[in-house]
Amino acid sequence: MQAVILAAGVGSRLEKLTNGKPKCLADIGGRPLILHQLEALADHGIGPVLMVVGYEHEAIRAVVGERVEYVVNERFRETNSLYSLWCARDWITGPFMLLNADLFCDPAILARVLEEPGNVLAYDSTSSRGGEQTKVAIRERRVVDLGKDLPPASARGESLGLLKFEADGARAMVETATHLIADGQEQAWVIEAIRAVCRSVALYGVNVAGLSWAELDFPLDLERARSEIWPAIWRGRWRRAVYWNRTRWAVAGLVALLLTIGGWLASTRVGPASIDWENVTPLKANLVSLDLPKGRQKWWLVRRGDSLAAQVEGGVPLRIEFRLIMRPQQPPDSGRYVVAVSLDGKPHDWEALTATPDSTAKLAGAIIGDRDRLEFELPPGPHVVRVSLIAGHGESLLIRIRRPE
Repeated sequence: MQAVILAAGVGSRLEKLTNGKPKCLADIGGRPLILHQLEALADHGIGPVLMVVGYEHEAIRAVVGERVEYVVNERFRETNSLYSLWCARDWITGPFMLLNADLFCDPAILARVLEEPGNVLAYDSTSSRGGEQTKVAIRERRVVDLGKDLPPASARGESLGLLKFEADGARAMVETATHLIADGQEQAWVIEAIRAVCRSVALYGVNVAGLSWAELDFPLDLERARSEIWPAIWRGRWRRAVYWNRTRWAVAGLVALLLTIGGWLASTRVGPASIDWENVTPLKANLVSLDLPKGRQKWWLVRRGDSLAAQVEGGVPLRIEFRLIMRPQQPPDSGRYVVAVSLDGKPHDWEALTATPDSTAKLAGAIIGDRDRLEFELPPGPHVVRVSLIAGHGESLLIRIRRPE
């Protein structure tokens, strides 16, 4: 999934605190804001990324380098964010994330947006009263209107400026931006395009209340990002790191013990045999044969935006295996991707995974990633399991749904 970051503005209200630099270069936790954003996108398998830049774009390039692609809004002083999005129209080729460069947020917010199907807007139900806030009206999960001029009484919360568009939403956004620019609305906010699109294409709101975020419009916002939001995010990371440092030796000892017991059971032929897995034939999918040193394996091909579904009888463990088809033009050392699993039409799980090229796996004209998998216990009864590739450094995925023989 692509991502577009709108970063052309001057940010004059923060000039004294940023020494005249673009807002996205404001220091938070010892690093520029934009690097926090790019790290979160990469961790969730989103890329490539385009930055629409304008004011002091050379300074942004000096910090960001080749992590992203760039489009320059040469008219940044006389236009607004709608025009910047329009500048990216030829680069957007499918599903994409849209975010403003002045958004600083807990990466868990990005995860919530990704795990929701369809076109999604992040909003905070605890914030909707300020005149500068982009307020959101929602009816039965669907965004029906938004804007700074929306009456607070009709608003369900404030938009963060973080959205995910699937293929239909992406097309609608580009077409709407083009129409509005042709109509002379070069000084309009990108909100106006979103406002028009949500009336013709389903756009769903995901409430991120309780998670930390800030849009850096005023000095107080930057101070809050530095003194409250970043420490909260860092404490979460620190706790996980400390917990691992304190427990890794205990975990290593437990693993060694289990391996010893497992070896003894195997040598004395005590205990159940290992599980043999069989493929579940999907309802409809493209079958491919993957050549491996031990012979050919059956896998099913799914492209990003599509899904693979299978009917499975429950009461048993279920294993879903993945191999990312990696981009051939620049063979990477690794590629991130995100998969979503639904059970009987309801979200069940999602996972961000990392693929590395597997030189032993052969498929004509493709670079195949190593095998990843998810396992879970399937409740008794008949079920429909659906698997989707929702983001990542690749357009296609090989999938196998497997159950015990």
